[in-house]
Amino acid sequence: MEQSQGFIAKCYEEKVLRLKKALYELLSKPALYIKSQGNNTLIVFLYVDDLIYKGNSEKMIQDFKDVMMKTIEMSDLGLMHFFLEIEINQKKDGIFICQKKYTETPLKKCKMEGCKTDTTPLVTGQKYKKEHGSRRLMAPSIEVPLEAYYI
Repeated sequence: MEQSQGFIAKCYEEKVLRLKKALYELLSKPALYIKSQGNNTLIVFLYVDDLIYKGNSEKMIQDFKDVMMKTIEMSDLGLMHFFLEIEINQKKDGIFICQKKYTETPLKKCKMEGCKTDTTPLVTGQKYKKEHGSRRLMAPSIEVPLEAYYI
């Protein structure tokens, strides 16, 4: 177990905080809040110390930010670039996610950065269909191999 970056106390570099299970579970549970006013919706996602929000009304978003900044110590970091080690790239033509950092971190920790990679073949033109009696879209069952690292 390691201390999180930014929380390392001088003279206690080798010590870590042990949380009781009940407290840890309480701190790690995500929460989703949705507020609707007429045609406007604000969605707020809270996970540990990350707060992500999105809405279709600039006024509603600004009001939320103002209240939060007055209530708690909070800073607006702008558009999200990383969340749970997933890289998020927001462009006009879509939102793109990449797990490069998620896979590189354990490789660096194990000193395997130079290992050979293998490609991941993805199915293109995949057709989705509604699951019977549900509003969810489902892809037909397919096996897609994950990217593998070889030493």
